[in-house]
Parts: sequence; C-alpha cells; structure tokens
Amino acid sequence: MPFQFNVGDHSSPVSSYTSFNSTQYSKLKWARNKLFRMVKNNPSCNAYFRSLPNGRSLSNMINDSSIWVNYGPMISPLHGQIHVPTGEIAIGDRAFKMGRWMVLATIIHELAHHNGAPITGGNTLAEEAVYHCGLGTAKEYFEGVDDPRTPYDPHVGG
Repeated sequence: MPFQFNVGDHSSPVSSYTSFNSTQYSKLKWARNKLFRMVKNNPSCNAYFRSLPNGRSLSNMINDSSIWVNYGPMISPLHGQIHVPTGEIAIGDRAFKMGRWMVLATIIHELAHHNGAPITGGNTLAEEAVYHCGLGTAKEYFEGVDDPRTPYDPHVGG
C-alpha cells in the first residue's frame, strides 16, 4: 500500500496536523498519480533519493504505507513541513493555493526530509530532490536563477 493521505482515517500524533478536506483531495490524488508515473519514467528521482542520508529510493518511500501526509493549516508561510520525531508530513494552504504542481513538489521535498535531508542550516538537499524529479530547469539548478513557471526554487533551504 502506498504512502497515505489523512482524509479523516488517521489521528496524527502532531496536534496541529489534521485531515484534508474534499476540495484538497483532487490535487492530492493527482499529485500521487503523477508521482508514481514520474518515478517509473524518470530514473533520476530514485537515484537522487538513494543518495540522501537514509539511502531509500523514492519508489520505496512512496510504497511505504507507514508514511502519513496530513493537512497543516497552521504551517503558513511554509508549503509543507515534517515533524521529525514522528515522520508525519503536513501540506499547507500555500502549496494548495499555488496549484497541484506545487502540491506535488511539496510532497517530494518533504519526502526528501523524511529520507534524511537536513531541515536546518540553509541546506538545499530537500529542494534539490524537486529538481532531480524533473520539476525545475537546468538554469535554475546550475545558475540559481528562479523560474516562476516551475515549482523548484533554488533559493529554498531546509
């Protein structure tokens, strides 16, 4: 069974993480389906994830039913967040307002944290996962010039 979205069937140990509502679910479902196709068709996703500190492939992670993704109504201005002690992930309003591609990028970013990418110190490993999964341009990655048409942001650290 794949990683799970909290649609009311999970009580997160993080008190500020809740279930998604029905209007958010269509973007989540699209993002999950796109993520499974992306991993199948883009080998750099798995290769990059295997290079992270915990060494898991993205395929392994998205097929891990113990990983829960929740709604984080209190995490603004962030797109997403991971609660390190529990491994629970939250997606916030900012990602949903920016659209399904940002929801997908946020899931990838937070899964990279789940796989050991540092959260603090301006480290960019989690955001680089977004690029390596095909959601950014080479110019953004190599020159640090943000393209607002992609969800990858070379300036995001942690």
